[in-house]
Amino acid sequence: KSRYLGKWSYNWEGPFVVEQVYTKNAYVIKEMNSNISKVINGKYLKYFHQREE
Repeated sequence: KSRYLGKWSYNWEGPFVVEQVYTKNAYVIKEMNSNISKVINGKYLKYFHQREE
């Protein structure tokens, strides 16, 4: 976490995999490099489109 931003800094850095979708726009996301999962509101998620070079 950033000391400058404090509690407003990002808790997670992506990319993530969506493991499960609940009702009311809730998602279970998992970090790609670990087994840590977290439930998060969908309004905080953003699409990721990987570029092919």
